[in-house]
Amino acid sequence: MTPHGLDGATPTVTYRDAEGVVHEIECAYVAGCDGFHGVSRASVPEGALTTYTYDHGVGWLTVLADASPPRHALFGIHPAGFAAQFARGPKASRFYLECAPGATLDEWGDERIWEQLRLRLGDAGLPTGPITEKLFVEMRCFVADPMRYGRLFLVGDAAHIITPMGGKGMNLAIADANVLAHGLRAALRDGDEAPLAAYSETCLKRVWDHQEFSRWMHEMMHEAGNAAPAGPFRRQLARARLERLFDSDAAARAFADLMA
Repeated sequence: MTPHGLDGATPTVTYRDAEGVVHEIECAYVAGCDGFHGVSRASVPEGALTTYTYDHGVGWLTVLADASPPRHALFGIHPAGFAAQFARGPKASRFYLECAPGATLDEWGDERIWEQLRLRLGDAGLPTGPITEKLFVEMRCFVADPMRYGRLFLVGDAAHIITPMGGKGMNLAIADANVLAHGLRAALRDGDEAPLAAYSETCLKRVWDHQEFSRWMHEMMHEAGNAAPAGPFRRQLARARLERLFDSDAAARAFADLMA
């Protein structure tokens, strides 16, 4: 599927069906909701977008297992590295383990995974179970500005990537879709193009706000436990940030507001 004529009044989208026949759809607007590797952003002419990228310099191994989930999400801050556990239904858990960039699955057998999870989460009796999935998560960020080109509107991962830290990826995608839906309704029902004209500015304000929070939380969670990546001074700063969340009502409320 490929969009065409995005800078004109009547863009089109072409696609090839299972029999190889090419079809064309005339559009008033095109929503690019096809992810980071999709064709939507790739169809924008070179130089029309400014892109920002950042690599956090750590790796994450994510593991899905048929293991009893915790009542609340768990975060482990440990000298051996960061770890986390989240519920994925009534009988499964999603785990995350900080690892070296470029690590391979051969280095992370099931026995090592459970050993490190018990260590980093501080639970020698951590319930285990069959591991059904192992994947590495890219700890990188990406933002495209603007999130619009002509009649094309980039939505979600097509416009921005954020690390899992803070759980903002789905939030941002849904927020983009909500802004776009209200803008399209105003344009098509009321003839008011102003909300669509403000789409990119509206969404990017939230995107950068969440990117900053995710980066702040990433530093705090990783550096508070392991001094190796950033050094002992940064470790003490990260621990001060973490402890402030427990000692200061104002800091705790601000954190809760950003996590919402």
